[in-house]
Amino acid sequence: MSNLIHPRLIALDLDGTLLDRQGTVTPRTRQAIADAVAQGVVVLPATGRPLSNLPPVVAQLPGIRYAITSNGAAVWDLGADPMSAVYSRYWNAAEHRTTEPTALIARPMPVELAREAFALYMEYPGALSVFCDGRTYRDRVGMARFGVRYARRTGSTEARQPNDGRFTVVNDLSEWMSRHAHEVEKFCMFFDTPEEAQAALPRFYALEGAEVVQGAPDNIELTAKGVDKGTALLTLADRLGIPREATAAFGDSENDRAMLEKAGIAAVMANGMPQIKALADLVSTGDCDHDGVAELFERLGL
Repeated sequence: MSNLIHPRLIALDLDGTLLDRQGTVTPRTRQAIADAVAQGVVVLPATGRPLSNLPPVVAQLPGIRYAITSNGAAVWDLGADPMSAVYSRYWNAAEHRTTEPTALIARPMPVELAREAFALYMEYPGALSVFCDGRTYRDRVGMARFGVRYARRTGSTEARQPNDGRFTVVNDLSEWMSRHAHEVEKFCMFFDTPEEAQAALPRFYALEGAEVVQGAPDNIELTAKGVDKGTALLTLADRLGIPREATAAFGDSENDRAMLEKAGIAAVMANGMPQIKALADLVSTGDCDHDGVAELFERLGL
């Protein structure tokens, strides 16, 4: 890969990329990141999750300071203690040592879009999360549906997330939306089946001013138009004085498409969707359970 420039900024998707199916980072991958950071490379997570759902195993990786969250609706400077910044967005934050992260980018959706999209989501019996200022809001019905989904899923690369305070559970999402529609970063719903999600997609694509992607075959994610991981990555790179050609994006699914298309180097996992592999400069031979990220770092000379 001598024709690829040495990257100075690397954005890593989480589920299906950096994280294995058990929600952990393998020792070899952790060491590869540490080695890259020691060479001055900025390595950061780029995820569809909000800040509160950034796993401790990621926040505590060597050299982590920045995070792209909510599919690019927010970019955070986590400071010197990233985990304490993540804890600041837990519902039980008072039980933890917290620091306040700096929002470098904050792009909530227009209030009219938030209300229209929420009403559409409410027509479907899926498990809905609403992301706002780095927090994850669900109602009790949604929490129960997520529990059922996790119990029955097989073969998914999505890592399970424990209910340790990262979810803020409200009694009624509709009532919550009546007060917070102007603050919504992103909606994310998991449907009962991929077929149901596919059938619903055209209605979401038809929403004016919406950016609609899928992080998994059974989900639909929605942000404001123009919000994506790729735009967020290049905006951060510009702030850090790093040219596009020296950026790299690692991913596996449709919600990684924009950053893979916009980054200087597109690296895709062996378990990636076929249409996403078609975008790649590099495709790993190992999947997310077999050190695919570490392999790609090594092939980039890091």
